[in-house]
Amino acid sequence: MRDEQRKSGLEAYLKDLVLTGSLLQDVGAFFKLHGDLATWDHTLKVTSHAVRIARLYDVDPMKAEQAALLHDISNVIPVSLFLETAHEAGIKVLDEEHAYPRIIHQKLSRVMAEQLFGVDDPQVLDAIACHTTLRAEATCLDKVVFIADKVAWDHAEEHAYLNEIRQLVDEEHLDQAVLVYLNHVWNQRGKLKLVHSSLIQARAYMLEQKEVAEDPAKRNLRRMFQHMDWSNHQILEVLDREQPEGDRVNKLFAHILSAEAIWISRIEGKRVQAAVWPDHMQLEDLRILVSENRDRFSCYFDEVTPEQLRQPVTYVTGAGAEYTTEPVDILMHVALHGSYHRGQIATLLRMEEISPPATDYILYVRQLERKE
Repeated sequence: MRDEQRKSGLEAYLKDLVLTGSLLQDVGAFFKLHGDLATWDHTLKVTSHAVRIARLYDVDPMKAEQAALLHDISNVIPVSLFLETAHEAGIKVLDEEHAYPRIIHQKLSRVMAEQLFGVDDPQVLDAIACHTTLRAEATCLDKVVFIADKVAWDHAEEHAYLNEIRQLVDEEHLDQAVLVYLNHVWNQRGKLKLVHSSLIQARAYMLEQKEVAEDPAKRNLRRMFQHMDWSNHQILEVLDREQPEGDRVNKLFAHILSAEAIWISRIEGKRVQAAVWPDHMQLEDLRILVSENRDRFSCYFDEVTPEQLRQPVTYVTGAGAEYTTEPVDILMHVALHGSYHRGQIATLLRMEEISPPATDYILYVRQLERKE
């Protein structure tokens, strides 16, 4: 009975439309019935791209066409009614979606595709349901519809990264194209109303898969820097909890973090603004620098190629001497430099009868294994 009530509530949007069995014709008539020609125009563009991209990647073009035609079908519902309609349709709404209901349209479109247009293929329905955010372990069909929705946008000049996505798609690098978009959203997260948890999970999963497949040297370096960030957070926890006397520990930790910032700036060819031995850094300053360094090194490893790790970079030291070094050697130095000084911090803490954090690499690996 409840399922019938949910269905009848959505069926009101069909009005007097008689379905012909031709999905293209029926969806077009549906949007015209609601006076939403803008979404219909976008839908046609997405469908054209989806079918073309599907053929490039040996994905069933009929499924891609179905998902693309129906991906924005819920746009006929006023956004102000999204939450109410989703509740009536039995859709689980996350807290983050309550705060930004517009994102629910992909879930609503899935239900409408199934209940109003009779689509029963779970692959098609799933592709509709994640066409805006994607999801972890996305299928190739999911990615095709997801990317088709993005490359169909007309404002390429405002979003130059779309040209890169289009080029990668045409060169048959679909996963790379998807990551370009996911990384773009992630890097803009401070300016956006919402970065959906599904998108975050999709990005994390794809980066993990990319790491597994990438060059062993790069993979090992990335792991060392993940350990470095973990170790920095262990030190932050102790400093926050114990608050050692004097400034020797803070100053040494600030030196570690400042060196990280200096070296990533040199690798990126940017102006070095940090001091080698910064003064008067408070705990919150250290916390911010830990976060900034993590993000900068993470982005670097996401984008750098194995070949670029071996392309020497030229930089000038604080003493004014010019050197040229391969990034792979610079990165090894940064990791070892931090490990050396963390040992000194441990000694200083013991002198104050404070138990230092255990930051051995093997301990980091073990806690990763426990999470898995």
